[in-house]
Formats: sequence, C-alpha cells, structure tokens
Amino acid sequence: MEFVRHAHPRVMKGLDDDAWLSEVKAVSPDIVTVGRFVGEEADVQEHWPDTTDPVAAARAYVARFLERYRLNSGVDYWEGWNEFNAVIPERWTWFAKFEAERACLMQAHGLRAAVGGFPMGTPEYSAMALFLPALEAAHRCGGIFTLHEGVMPTIGCGLETNRPGIIPGAPALSVPAGPIMMRYRFWYEVYLKPRGLGDLPLVISELAIGGIDPNSPCNGPGGDSWKTYQDWWVQQGVGLTGPDAYVNVLAWYDSEMRRDPYVIGATIFTAGSVSEYLGWTEFDLHDVLIPLAHYAVSQP
Repeated sequence: MEFVRHAHPRVMKGLDDDAWLSEVKAVSPDIVTVGRFVGEEADVQEHWPDTTDPVAAARAYVARFLERYRLNSGVDYWEGWNEFNAVIPERWTWFAKFEAERACLMQAHGLRAAVGGFPMGTPEYSAMALFLPALEAAHRCGGIFTLHEGVMPTIGCGLETNRPGIIPGAPALSVPAGPIMMRYRFWYEVYLKPRGLGDLPLVISELAIGGIDPNSPCNGPGGDSWKTYQDWWVQQGVGLTGPDAYVNVLAWYDSEMRRDPYVIGATIFTAGSVSEYLGWTEFDLHDVLIPLAHYAVSQP
C-alpha cells in the first residue's frame, strides 16, 4: 500500500484475497483493478471442454463466484479461467464461446469481465482467429483483454520488425514484436484493428522474466526468476544492484507498452505472495518496490 500511495500505478491485480483492492481504489481512484479467484475452480473446470456446453459452463462459472464478486467492490474487472491453453481447434472454439458468454453475463450482473488470461507464448498464431468471438463480446459488453508475457533479461533482445514467421504462420509486422514479449501486437495489428476492435483495452496481467532458455542469446546465463539474474545484471552494468537492474529491464518494457494506446499496463509477478506453499518466493518483488516506485513517480 505504501507503493500505491506514492506511485499511483495505472493497474493493480489481486489474487483470491481481493478485499484490499477497495483500499487501493480509496487511495488512488483512477487505478484499474483486476481480480481473480483460484483453488476449487480448477477441479470444476478441467473436464468442461469435453463434457459441458460452453454457454452452460460459463453460466455455472459466474454463478459459482457471483456472491464473491459482489463482496469485492474494489475490483473493476474479473478474470476467469487462468492460463487456458486449448491446443486443439475444437477446444479453442469452446473456450471462445465460454468467454464470450461470461463477458456479457458479467455485464448483465453489473460487473465487468477480463477475457483471455493466456500463458506467455500462447496461443499459436492460427488459434488466435478462433478466439475472436470472445474479444468481440468483450468489446461489446464492456470487458477487457488480458494475457501473460515474459520480458527478456537482456534489454530489447527478442523483438523483430518486418519479418514474417516470428511466431509460426504469422505475417510480418511493421512494429517490433516477439514470440514472448510484445506478442500481443499480433492480436491487435492483424486481428483486432482491421475489425474495428483496436480500442479493446489490454492488461498484461502477469509479467515476469520469462521464456527462459539458457541457449538463447537473449537470456544470458539462464535462470528461473529475476532474483537469479541479479549478479549477472550487475556485472553487465544493467544496474548498481539486482533490484535496480530489474527495474531498468521493466522500464524498457514499459517504454514499449506506452507506444500502444490500448494497453492499460502490466501487473508484475508478484508482490506479497511469499508463502513457501505457493513456491513463488523467487519472484517476490519486496526488494524491488522502492526503486520501482522511484521509476513510476518519474514518469508523466
């Protein structure tokens, strides 16, 4: 909350315990907030694409969480099924119908949906077209689009312009894009803008050092999280300390996002989730928050 009071970020996301987002909105009313629930929903959803009509599944999903949504009035947009990766076309078609129904059903209840929630580096280019009905519904019913991306630990590495096949089957783009970061530009440049949907708001609802492959020149020595890159970054002159260096990497990504007016912002994985049970301690941003706040207040 000290970070919120000083930095007033454009977007914040809560996971499970979303009541604190009401305090966020009280401190900084213009912040866009995104919420998501986890846990029991995964067991319910797993078989749905093979057993349940997508419209019926969406209605069951919204009904399951409706009371909890209403108790968390500090959330502007609610994500649904996290990191769904359908793989086969039939499942993409099912998921598009599920998300389209969920988006407009949420609006009917006086709520707003965030559709998508894809893991970094997905879906494949050919599957993007199959999800368009959900994005059209989100645009029509007051929702937003969310997906996850990874930012390379080597600043600026991994983006290309005017080259086809950056992701298999994709055309060349006149703007920088990559398979892991700024991948969202394929959605907007090829699919959404030509259909008049280019103003659909986007939140990168999970951003972390990602797409890590020790054999890639973009990934330096390789590592599992931002913390594993700290010494290397300092040696490379990226920052005086590991946290400072990570902020410099994120600042570069931020400068790219600012080129796209449809992007609300990105939520960095993760702050406060330090439980050993979750296994996220190597991603915790506690040591990054102060230099990140200094960066945020320096921006217009």
